[in-house]
Amino acid sequence: MKKYLIIADDFTGSNDTGVQLANLGVDVNVQFSVASPHKGTIVLDTETRNSSTEEAADRLNSLLQKLDFKQYDEVIKKVDSTLRGNISIEMRLLASYYHPDIIAFAPALPDQNRVVVRSTLKVAGIRAMKTDFAKDPIKPIRTDDVQNLMEQAFPGEPLRHYSVSEIRDSEFHVENTRCVSFDSENNQDLIRIVHALRQTTKRILWVGSAGLTSALLMKDFSVAPALGLIGSVSEVTRKQLHAAEQNGIRLVNIPIYEAYKQQTYAPYVDAATTALLAGQDVILMSSASYDRSELDKTLTALAKYNLSDEEINSLTQAVLSGICRKVLAKVKVSGLFVSGGETAKGFLRIGKAAGAKVITELASGVPLLEVQQGDFSGMRVVTKAGAFGNQDLINFAFKKIKSMNQCV
Repeated sequence: MKKYLIIADDFTGSNDTGVQLANLGVDVNVQFSVASPHKGTIVLDTETRNSSTEEAADRLNSLLQKLDFKQYDEVIKKVDSTLRGNISIEMRLLASYYHPDIIAFAPALPDQNRVVVRSTLKVAGIRAMKTDFAKDPIKPIRTDDVQNLMEQAFPGEPLRHYSVSEIRDSEFHVENTRCVSFDSENNQDLIRIVHALRQTTKRILWVGSAGLTSALLMKDFSVAPALGLIGSVSEVTRKQLHAAEQNGIRLVNIPIYEAYKQQTYAPYVDAATTALLAGQDVILMSSASYDRSELDKTLTALAKYNLSDEEINSLTQAVLSGICRKVLAKVKVSGLFVSGGETAKGFLRIGKAAGAKVITELASGVPLLEVQQGDFSGMRVVTKAGAFGNQDLINFAFKKIKSMNQCV
């Protein structure tokens, strides 16, 4: 198993990174000094976020000179996702000790609505310099431009910044430049960044927030993507689906009337399978779940076949569950997220399950289950009622499913 050295500038940042590692089975310690370093992975808390530049440099120097970097397979500089702290000087000092071929800076944390677009950090859609983080009485941020932070850290060195459009290009690769920084609007962007950097096979200093660390660990531990199955047509679910799409989850839209008319699931199964095999999280959903106007269209189209509303509901669950079953027969996933009680029961029925064991509650009203017997025995399933939860609940559930690192 790889050994990681993560250097963070405060205790809470150290702990959230440590939890990510622990969830994947890594023995990890958070330490304040290196007098007697843990033999495996460590998160070193420097407590320098609110220090002056000079104090931060002195503190970091005293720690770095005692570290044996040869013990570690990966070195990560954890930074605050709002760009507080002494990022430039700490990046430069760490690079001077570690001697990386590439310094990769990607500070976005999409799960907390902190994204980088055109080199500018935005918090909930607002430039970070126009938020309260720029007015922090102890350590306000001085810039929200990630390129500027890299230039301050490595003055005079060539710098390459990659835009979102470049990152999402099918030919995306990292050029032969030592200092690189990245836009990122969602978790899939971060995964693509990690993949491209890995392709270089060079010694990399990873600099970023919990978002980059998570993407790196997902790659290193070959964590399978998660699958969602959604039949609810509530407005709450619709907002959650739009938030999931913005976070890079691939939505496979299934017009129930079209699947019934064509008598084939192939296009939807193929679309989901292709995305999952590429490492992308996927949601199978009825078209009416995403677009309210599709509900009336579905009812009108299927009424031509003399189907009652109850029969249409049963048909919807059968189509969604049938497609899900075919996808799961082709691709391994970390687990399944299901929204809507009827949809969940439809999946268990088609998989010939005897029931489901309750494991725990991930959040209020969001249980984690384990399928008992049948075709998907042992699979972890997260369920929620259709009209329930905040806008980011699907993103939260997918992250939890993958953090368990159980491939079924």
